[in-house]
Amino acid sequence: MAEMRSSNPVFSRRGFAGRSTPSSGYYGPGAPGGYAPPGGGAPPTPTPEQLAGLYRAPSGLTVDDVVVHTLGLFAVMAVTGAVGWAIAPTTPAVGFTAMFAALALSLVISFGRRLRPALIVLFAALEGLFVGAVSRFYEDAFHGIVLQALLGTAVVFVAMLVAYRSRRLRATERMARVVYGSLLGVVMLGLTDLVIRAVSGSHLPIINDASPLGILFSLAVLVVASLQFILDFDYIERAIAAGAPRSEAWRAGFGLLVGFVWVYLEMLRLLSKLRA
Repeated sequence: MAEMRSSNPVFSRRGFAGRSTPSSGYYGPGAPGGYAPPGGGAPPTPTPEQLAGLYRAPSGLTVDDVVVHTLGLFAVMAVTGAVGWAIAPTTPAVGFTAMFAALALSLVISFGRRLRPALIVLFAALEGLFVGAVSRFYEDAFHGIVLQALLGTAVVFVAMLVAYRSRRLRATERMARVVYGSLLGVVMLGLTDLVIRAVSGSHLPIINDASPLGILFSLAVLVVASLQFILDFDYIERAIAAGAPRSEAWRAGFGLLVGFVWVYLEMLRLLSKLRA
């Protein structure tokens, strides 16, 4: 089977190819060649060795695999998020340290040659610490904003899923370039803002100010971040169709986690500007 390529850098991995269907010589129901041998006639009775080979063949990726692994990663993030929320007032440095560690780890996961589930779980834990600390900061400033942002993120996720399933939005190379170029730009702006705050105590107005331009900027970034889900859904659909190994559920869960966190943080930023 041809190598399955993804326009999503989070999901691209060297050497990944769809799972090949085992060639066992069995032409019965469910066999790759159909219901009869190439020469016609009654299907031959499979030998015990052929049946054992079919049962030992690795099963492919399913939607259930993606759901289970994604929920597991979100559970890890929720647990460490509660820790980040609790310690944020007294040790705010933990959240920022977790942010930089998660950023570095995401690059290792995205561009590494091998899939390492342990690193993905660690990434979810670090994201939880960071998101929990940031959420506590916003909640202390704007009561109820965290719940609003969570509900808003859930609405965006469902809307993108409906748009994808109805084929109103499809993943393209151009969309991938826009989404990940914007993600890189937002990260660089955020790091620049942190440096400016540390050096001069000032900040970048377009990121933090509740001006019309600042609100428009946050809205535009939120729209682009929402398209991350379209790229995720596209990868999952094509990975399942290509018979990808079940371990790819970890990569799919990682991509969905990245998209959820990005949309959630942009939702927090936009709501805070609207309520300022």
